[in-house]
Amino acid sequence: MNQTFREFELICVDDCSTDDTLKIVAELAKKDQRIRAVKLPRNSGGASEPRNTGIRLSRGKYIAFIDSDDMYTPTALQELITEAEKFQADVVHTEQVYFPENQVIDVTPQTKFTTFSKEKGGFCKEAFLETDNLAQRVQMFYMGRFFGWVHNKLYRRDFIMEKNLKFDNLLTSEDIIFYFKVMCTAPRVVRVPNIIYIYRHNPNSITRKMVSIEESIHALTHLMIEGTKILDEFMNNFELFVKNPNYRQLPIDYIIQQHLIWTQRFYDKYTPVQLDGLIRRELYKYCKEYTPFFAYLYGAIHSYRQRLIKFDKEFKELKEKGIIPKS
Repeated sequence: MNQTFREFELICVDDCSTDDTLKIVAELAKKDQRIRAVKLPRNSGGASEPRNTGIRLSRGKYIAFIDSDDMYTPTALQELITEAEKFQADVVHTEQVYFPENQVIDVTPQTKFTTFSKEKGGFCKEAFLETDNLAQRVQMFYMGRFFGWVHNKLYRRDFIMEKNLKFDNLLTSEDIIFYFKVMCTAPRVVRVPNIIYIYRHNPNSITRKMVSIEESIHALTHLMIEGTKILDEFMNNFELFVKNPNYRQLPIDYIIQQHLIWTQRFYDKYTPVQLDGLIRRELYKYCKEYTPFFAYLYGAIHSYRQRLIKFDKEFKELKEKGIIPKS
């Protein structure tokens, strides 16, 4: 509400919260006609349905997303809209977010901030129009140059509607898949150096609540089966992917890699016997008679990771002993 840009609508989609969120928003809406409170009839279990609801109800020229535990800088909307108008952009893509030091949830004027990014490659110094070459964009996506956070970007609403873009009902990585679709269909994408988003670490967020290996394997399996199906169907509409299977594999490879890295942190707590039992139980929910193959695949990935960790440790020790040159 402290934005310097005043002509916006704020659509708050309540996904059956269990605190006073809806009451607070309803009270604010009585005082400010720009605020709209929407309550979903049931908890959706993820971010896709609330975001899709917001898109469907939106009436502005542009759409921006903000997660429930994050914040904007006061000039965020003004900065993004200025760049969007200047370049007649379909998407304004920012590279970094502000991150409160010590991963605090409360943000006060005294809070110290650092910058944080999952983007690979050097950051831009001034705004510029990205390539519209699909092959190059896919390669950039695969290399981590177009990270799929949706909340530190601005989207032209008509573009979203014309391309019928929406978030798929997945347990994880729905934002990355959504942004891959955006990158494949947006004619004009502008990259800017502006840092306008404050990303707060919340231990109760949807992603961080997945703390067990069962939940992580369940989410990963769901992504591997349902997510790859969604991506495959989407890519069928593009000649590049139909005629070049290597490009077709890149986004799937990238998204699975991202989640595998996240899931692996749970594996080290278990012995191989315990891990095999857990994996088989979770995989059976999806894979049924194919469970032995997927159990082998998960086990092989874990074993391969352990070998890499051991190799890296031995390599560092040899360098410290001077057996391997440090340069």
